[in-house]
Amino acid sequence: MMLLIELYLPSGVLGAPQRERLARRLIAFMDEDEHSPTVLEDSRALTQVLLLEPQTWVAGDRTVSGHDNARYVARVSVPAPWVKPVREEMVQRFTRIIREAAREADADADPRIWVEIRGVRDGSWGMDGQTLSTPEIERLVTQRRREEVRGRVPVPGPRPATVHDPICDMVVELDDAAITLVHAGETYGYCTKACRARHAEELGAAI
Repeated sequence: MMLLIELYLPSGVLGAPQRERLARRLIAFMDEDEHSPTVLEDSRALTQVLLLEPQTWVAGDRTVSGHDNARYVARVSVPAPWVKPVREEMVQRFTRIIREAAREADADADPRIWVEIRGVRDGSWGMDGQTLSTPEIERLVTQRRREEVRGRVPVPGPRPATVHDPICDMVVELDDAAITLVHAGETYGYCTKACRARHAEELGAAI
């Protein structure tokens, strides 16, 4: 997963070591039980975290200052097709990570935390002067993993009745609501219909 994470926090609330730990926790938010080590490593390498302390910050009728750590605003940018499958989990996990960091700095902190999951339109990401489509980003993140499991798909997930999505490596529950494709006697599972469509095209299979 390729992410840009911008976190606005009151000036001076966290020291430099605390900011560093928080940034690393935000990068490491992906569940290690749900992704292979290779995909985790490559995803985290493409994730950028910016911690920003605005000089002027007004919320409602009050000024948010360095002495007021009750408000954090996180903006998380991901490719638009990924928003729906991950938004609820992202909001919950980022909220938890930020709240833990705030309470490590001040045990009595009761922060108000806003999280915005922003979908970036396809082709609006750029790296090294080249625009990237969502499939191209997915290949950057999953290419090494797909080479590892070539000839072994579908790859079983960490729990019974689960498999890894062959496009993005997410773990998929093979229940009645699963998005699946049966090809050559094998059942593949997908996190989205877009992943299924791309894999079906690779296999030359009809949906």
